[in-house]
Amino acid sequence: ICARNTSRAPGDQKHHTTVSTLRMASRLTSGTVAAVALISSHAYTTYPDCADGLECKTLTPSDKPTLTFDCAFGSPKTDTNMRPTKGLVYLMHGNDDQKSKAMFFDTMLELKALGFDSLACDARGYSPNASPYNADAYHYDKLQSDIFSIVDESGLSAPFDDKFHIVAHDQGARVSWHGIAMGGLAERLLSFASLSIPHADVFSDALYGDDTNAEAVQAAQYWRQLMLPNSTTGGPADNNEIWNSDCTPDNYDTKENCQMSLWWYNGGVDSGAVALPALEWGSAWETGGLAEYVGIPYDTVEEYTTYPTDGVAQSVKVGTLDDIPFLYACGGQDTADLCKDVFNTETAALIGGNYTYLRVDSCGHNVLGCSDPSQFISAIVENIESAYT
Repeated sequence: ICARNTSRAPGDQKHHTTVSTLRMASRLTSGTVAAVALISSHAYTTYPDCADGLECKTLTPSDKPTLTFDCAFGSPKTDTNMRPTKGLVYLMHGNDDQKSKAMFFDTMLELKALGFDSLACDARGYSPNASPYNADAYHYDKLQSDIFSIVDESGLSAPFDDKFHIVAHDQGARVSWHGIAMGGLAERLLSFASLSIPHADVFSDALYGDDTNAEAVQAAQYWRQLMLPNSTTGGPADNNEIWNSDCTPDNYDTKENCQMSLWWYNGGVDSGAVALPALEWGSAWETGGLAEYVGIPYDTVEEYTTYPTDGVAQSVKVGTLDDIPFLYACGGQDTADLCKDVFNTETAALIGGNYTYLRVDSCGHNVLGCSDPSQFISAIVENIESAYT
């Protein structure tokens, strides 16, 4: 059951929409919630290579000839009626499992039916031929530049003054926020949908600084484990904990392939795009917590971490996002990145254009993997189409 409330303050040019669902009456045990949360945060899904109605092929950006991405294209021009294209929607996954471009296939088919081109690729570290085995290659500065390289090589934004829409989940959303913070991306966006991740400054402020959120700090403690040196490939703290808890359920065939996806966490902090909370004992390390589930002991993390134990600040701020429609959508069962009302309130204060918030209490972190993702897909489509009204 959904309720939609729309309000506009006198003289306020923002159009803020909130969507919520009734809270679940039943509660899972804390241990089950934690395990399910971590599983859902990394998808643990065997994704298909492609889908009927989409075209899947490789793309090699001319400015990065050593990287070849596995991509899916959805275009109304492939239909017999050759309808004109309304614009390009680029969809970017995060730490969502191998072949995770497929998490967007249903959304892409919906967009195709409405006359939009869409493009989703297995990102750096996920496409086998775009996976340098080097931690520095996953710095967010490089990951955000891949957005431009892929979109420009496709040529699909060229008819629209090089502008496009972006829909991004998890670390894909954080990378997109970093692209906005660095300059260049905001000027090319027609709309932005951030799935499971609030405004980047809001998220980082909850992890480090004067106004941290205790629940968020605990929820992110597992980052400390994943960010240890060669955390799943024989580093000093590696005892197969991450391989067993995170990589094997994701169907990785080698530790090296899994390690590249984990380097995204280091790249986010090293770039200044996202804060790292202080190493702090608490519920995350106890029975049912995410850090307890990953399995590397607190004392081991404290001994081998290469990051300050009192945390790392976000050094590259985004500030206000103006002029374009923005959607923040999350699942109330997400105990990895959380879906908190305060995140909505603080995000709304930093959005200068139309803003929509969608929370579905029965869903977890992988909102498009929810048992009924239709509310999220509808919200994504509405956010995109609002750019033309």
